[in-house]
Amino acid sequence: MSTNIVETIQTRLDSMGMSQAQFAECVSATPSQMSIFLREKGSLSIECLNKSLDLIGVNLSLYSKRNTLAKEVASLLKSKNVSSIENWTKQDLAVFTQNNAIVLLFDVQTKEEYMALEKSGIIDVESTFPFFKALVSYYMTLDAEKPTSSKAKLALASLFNESSGSSPESIYKIGKIASGTAIGAFAVASPILGSVLAAATVAISKQVGAFSLFTKTNTCSLFSKALDFIKK
Repeated sequence: MSTNIVETIQTRLDSMGMSQAQFAECVSATPSQMSIFLREKGSLSIECLNKSLDLIGVNLSLYSKRNTLAKEVASLLKSKNVSSIENWTKQDLAVFTQNNAIVLLFDVQTKEEYMALEKSGIIDVESTFPFFKALVSYYMTLDAEKPTSSKAKLALASLFNESSGSSPESIYKIGKIASGTAIGAFAVASPILGSVLAAATVAISKQVGAFSLFTKTNTCSLFSKALDFIKK
């Protein structure tokens, strides 16, 4: 069920005892602009909308800060030649990185508890340690250089030019590069792959699956990965 931002703002205004006119003044909008917006007949500028969310207490910066922290932790771990944190606890990660903010993340003991939190819709599962751990693990899998469609095309071509006797490490590396832009790569690579395109989808699916977090094709993959980290 989707949430209407206008309804959210209106509900918060009612609970704050603030009028539309007062709210408009605080977010640098005119009363008429705010009235039209709250009747869903118009829009606000990005500046006004950001101020509106700040004023009613919707802290969007939390997501950005958590994401930035995950990137920083992943970078530190890779610099220390850590390849996996699969069995690390929250305390392990906090002590190793010397970042006590990690300790503040919510503990989840069972998959059932984690699923219940997500289903309730009142608790942000991205504030849990399993989710953060999955996010860090995702960034640890990425190469320093972001994959591009061109690189994915070449990687796919290389993958299917490899002989059946290729080493797992070679196939793994190629699949990792290609999976960064897998959907676009299949289309781009069609001129060079031709009839093997169908086989390509099957052959690379396992490689793509491991690196498909945050893609539109598998929106729950990070959530699922977090489930795997429960009690690890």
